[in-house]
Amino acid sequence: ALLILALAKPALSHPPANLAIEPTELHLDWFYLNIYPLLDRWQGIVVWGLVGTVTLFFAALPWLPPKRREPVATVVLERCNGCGRCFEDCPYSAIVMQPRSDQRRHALEPVVDAALCASCGICAGACPSSTPFRRIEQLTTGIDMPQFPIDRLRTESRTAAQALRGEARVLVYGCAYGADVTQLRTPGVAALSLPCIGLLPPSFVEYLLQNQPLDGVMVTGCGSGDCEFRLGNRWMEQRLQGQREPHLRARVNRERVRIYWASAQDQSALANELEAFRADLRMAVHHEQDSGAP
Repeated sequence: ALLILALAKPALSHPPANLAIEPTELHLDWFYLNIYPLLDRWQGIVVWGLVGTVTLFFAALPWLPPKRREPVATVVLERCNGCGRCFEDCPYSAIVMQPRSDQRRHALEPVVDAALCASCGICAGACPSSTPFRRIEQLTTGIDMPQFPIDRLRTESRTAAQALRGEARVLVYGCAYGADVTQLRTPGVAALSLPCIGLLPPSFVEYLLQNQPLDGVMVTGCGSGDCEFRLGNRWMEQRLQGQREPHLRARVNRERVRIYWASAQDQSALANELEAFRADLRMAVHHEQDSGAP
């Protein structure tokens, strides 16, 4: 439509040039001036070819194949009590609560709208059955992500924590859209990257600090105020601060938990924050040892 309008009534900066008059004012459209330096280096036909190619590319964008979608959240009714936390926490209203279909005593069940689900996993992090404390070999939860199930998260967290060596052993949880936490790995630092940090149930933090050879847990994700899935950072922070269900229990020592939001451009800042956290953990350990000395 814009092309037809441009041909029917072109927008002109000036009337036709009059070579007998020296112009004193030029009404240039600065939007197009980035092309002009190329005319000093390339032939006009080459520049026009470049402009035409770029124009055709943007015109074709709506018809290019869409990005491959990740599997959407799946509901396991045997593990679901219909509490509605997944419904409350979904940033895209992709979950609705409907009457129970399996004749169990619970009144409602969540149903996932695949067209709206962004495959972030925030719902799995909100589910009360997503707790690593459950003594079952295969950890299944009321709502889960097929590409990164809670059972996989428990297994990888255990393995990573048990491989740590030295002082101030820290497990860092990050997300695929923030700083690359895998670059932080050292003998004393393990790192796991999740689809969204909102997938992490707070009970994992307590479980690891209580049952694994670990001194601290660091939680990071997208840059502050710039969560890829809208509310992942906010919900995670509120859960760890005890302001949102499921919450991290008050008995967990908050000095052993550190939150730091970091985008891909904040890689060095995240590394510095991690080292500061480990230094604080070393100081706390030495203080406890001195306090317990006879």
